[in-house]
Amino acid sequence: MTDVPRAYAFIRLMRPHQWSKNAVVLAGLVFSGQAGEVHQVFRSVVALCAFCLASSAIYAFNDWHDRFEDRLHPVKNRRPVASGAIAPPVALAFGTALLTLGFLIALSISVELASIILAYAILMLAYTLWFRRIAILDVLTIAAGFVLRAMAGAIAVSVPLSSWLFACTLLLALMLGLGKRRNELKILGGQTEHRRPSLAGYARFDLDRLMIAIAILTSGAYVLYTLAVPTFGRNLPMLMTVPFVIVAIARYMYLVIRHNLGGAPELLLVRDRPLFLSIITWSLMTTIVLLS
Repeated sequence: MTDVPRAYAFIRLMRPHQWSKNAVVLAGLVFSGQAGEVHQVFRSVVALCAFCLASSAIYAFNDWHDRFEDRLHPVKNRRPVASGAIAPPVALAFGTALLTLGFLIALSISVELASIILAYAILMLAYTLWFRRIAILDVLTIAAGFVLRAMAGAIAVSVPLSSWLFACTLLLALMLGLGKRRNELKILGGQTEHRRPSLAGYARFDLDRLMIAIAILTSGAYVLYTLAVPTFGRNLPMLMTVPFVIVAIARYMYLVIRHNLGGAPELLLVRDRPLFLSIITWSLMTTIVLLS
């Protein structure tokens, strides 16, 4: 294998297209109203980079752990370790190096941030080894990973994590996670040799009802968040962002339930124009309000 394809294999092993999930780390910066402070922006970006490295380390470990199963899968057999592009020991060593680097980068900010990185790694390793086989616990573990991202962002800018931000992050992550399970259940429901064990504990009708309930709770939590957090100062401008949140959630639910497009939410968020425009408009309005 030449140097270029080999380097590309390592990039694929890191799954940089999944790094968008780590954008939650920036929530603490934005909602604390410190996005205009260069020092705090720097600390948040460092925390973001640390989480990107840590999450890539987990993907490398996951590919190493699942290599035998992946070789039998019609799609996952193209992954770097399963396909033979990267030797299993090399993938494991690479993942360890990524995690170590991410931990050290986080440690340059604070011991607390490094502890969050370590907790995230332990949680995700437990997910790969055990939790992903148990219905509901698998989705809760993924959601907990997003909460840790939000906590890391708050620690980076030295502010406490708001209980409302905690609730919004947890609920939104649960909604996205259940959407992925619904997609897998629809596509692989009858293919027992390829589907994940936890899918046996899910039924599509129950998932739909649970997702609708969580979508309502998420919308309500965000409305209360805009009203309750004192750092906003002026609640009326923040309330103007609520319609965009509701539109985005409703659009996502429509795409998942009607068209079964919840398999890759990180791609759906940018490929569906109405959903993308709602998120971008909300992001711009929120940033402007909090910086004004």
